[in-house]
Amino acid sequence: MKPPLVFSITFDLLLKMFSGRYILWILFFVLSGLSSAAQKNSSTCESLVKRKKVSKAIKCYEDWLKTHPQNVKASCRLAELYYNQSDISKTKKYATRAANLNANDAYDPLYYLARKMSFKRDNTNAVFVLDLLANRVSEVSKKEKIAALKGNYLLQKYELKQPRYNVLLLNVGDSINTIDAEYLPSLSLDGNTMVFTRRIQGANEDFFITTKDSNGVWTQAQNLGYPPNTGYPDGAAKLSADGNYLFFTRCDMRSPNGYERGGCDLVFCYRTGQKNGKIIWSDPQYFKYTINTVFYEGQPCLSSDNKDLYFVSDREGGVGGKDIYVSHFVNNFWTKPENLGPQINTTGDETTPFIHPDNETLYFASTGHPNLGGADIFMSRKMSDKKWQRALNLGAPINSDQRDGGITINAKGDLGYLGTERAGSRGKLDIYSFELYEGIRPIPTLCLKGKVFDKKTKDIYTEEKIRFAKWPSNSTLTENKSNKGDASYTQALHLGQQYLLTVNHPGYRPFYKIVDLRKDTFSDNVIQNIRLRMPGLIDTLETYRLYLDSADQFTEESKKLFEKIKAKVPLWLEDSAQIKLYMQTYYYYGDSDTDKVSYTYFKRRYEKAREIRNQMLEAHFPESNSILRIDPFIWRDETESLNYIEMKFVEFY
Repeated sequence: MKPPLVFSITFDLLLKMFSGRYILWILFFVLSGLSSAAQKNSSTCESLVKRKKVSKAIKCYEDWLKTHPQNVKASCRLAELYYNQSDISKTKKYATRAANLNANDAYDPLYYLARKMSFKRDNTNAVFVLDLLANRVSEVSKKEKIAALKGNYLLQKYELKQPRYNVLLLNVGDSINTIDAEYLPSLSLDGNTMVFTRRIQGANEDFFITTKDSNGVWTQAQNLGYPPNTGYPDGAAKLSADGNYLFFTRCDMRSPNGYERGGCDLVFCYRTGQKNGKIIWSDPQYFKYTINTVFYEGQPCLSSDNKDLYFVSDREGGVGGKDIYVSHFVNNFWTKPENLGPQINTTGDETTPFIHPDNETLYFASTGHPNLGGADIFMSRKMSDKKWQRALNLGAPINSDQRDGGITINAKGDLGYLGTERAGSRGKLDIYSFELYEGIRPIPTLCLKGKVFDKKTKDIYTEEKIRFAKWPSNSTLTENKSNKGDASYTQALHLGQQYLLTVNHPGYRPFYKIVDLRKDTFSDNVIQNIRLRMPGLIDTLETYRLYLDSADQFTEESKKLFEKIKAKVPLWLEDSAQIKLYMQTYYYYGDSDTDKVSYTYFKRRYEKAREIRNQMLEAHFPESNSILRIDPFIWRDETESLNYIEMKFVEFY
């Protein structure tokens, strides 16, 4: 029997091995063996995870850490595995260990773990993990990313648990929402017209329009037709304040000049007429290269005074991905767009700008500001130096943990509309209405509108310049023009102030009207027609007879008629025409002017006429413009009854 093979190393051989090239070979084999062992152990542990043998995988990693205590990724993996097992204590233990060993190496797996926690609405532990990283990482970019995410989670932790108790989102109903997606609503200044986008069968986007009926209910939405709708991708439509222009985004094939149809560009259509109750729109008009570039431009919104155009672009020189810009209309040209700056724009995307008719409050969507998830809606107010305040998140339930955006708000600032997906949606996205709580409301504004025409002939005057000034300072606020189609005008004015309207047309008396908006009882819209008057004309407005009983008191019918007369007085006085009231009545003469009965009748009739003049004064009709005439009469059987007071209103141009 052969003796067993014995491997032995003599002293001389050992000396040779540790000398010269032999030492390199030994180190190579030793390190290779260790690396192979490490590879084998890590892959073994991970294979257990993939086979869903979590308990064995945890034990595998923990055993491995006993021999490899400095391994960061193993500690991160254990933190995640224990979190999946709902063991928060050990999750924090291994997350802390990993961050302490090397926060830069632990950044990616722990950042992922924090996002995973937030996805499960566990923002408290997500913030704990982010704090571990924030206090230890060295790279500035990582610190900024951690701070942004932490801000989101802190906001979510508060807002999702404590939404605004007095805000309720209401689906606007079947006249607008369908099984298709409806979103990006836009209101006219008077609040009576809404345009929105509908994605039909999940493919083509078209614009639809709806108007309110006499009861304030939205009618069945109708497709705007061609134009503006086409087979191209059109979206994000916004109405001008007067509803005569439609601004939107069009994404076409590129054109030779590089800006028309350059990717996605800004275009607009204008109303050219109406046929069979349907608006006819012009062909799309492209903004030139000052606005449109070879980059993305879209989601336009025009201010209510038609002077500022807000839009979204990813052009070079921005703060982040997509930024919000503004261009001003000066001397009939649009100026070079300005970036709204870091208070609005972030390293993320800012989209769907909406400038309220107050021209001072901006609402927009952002992925970069602290949010509840996806994109949230924010607001900012313009300061006296034209810079913007820090953006404010509108909070839950207006915002959610999904992607929210595309808001529009009525002129008064108390009612908003939003495209979003919530419980009870008819399609993937529906349009909802909601009341704004006090902290996010814009400056209360109303819509002053009317037409410019000749008071006598009713001829209209298009493109007539209308000056609006603050009163009593008479400092110019803005200038507007009547529409070149129907001579209408629309103007947004802040409530709580007084304004002076002025129109000067050749051959007519100057028109002046003070509009007092200091009351809080106005409706959303105030009608102020501008009636131009040629000098020297006289026009009888109305003639009334108020009959009296035997005690010289109004009959029941005359009482009702007199109330209607007083109600008309403000309408007659709403422009600068001079109106006079001629009152004619009679008294019983008797046998002579010295007859006591005659004097009694005269006094009673005179006192009744004075009572009427006083009540007209209470209705703001100037007493100096009232002319009274009382004539005597002798009663005979065949005489027509003269037991009345005649009121004739005459306007002098």
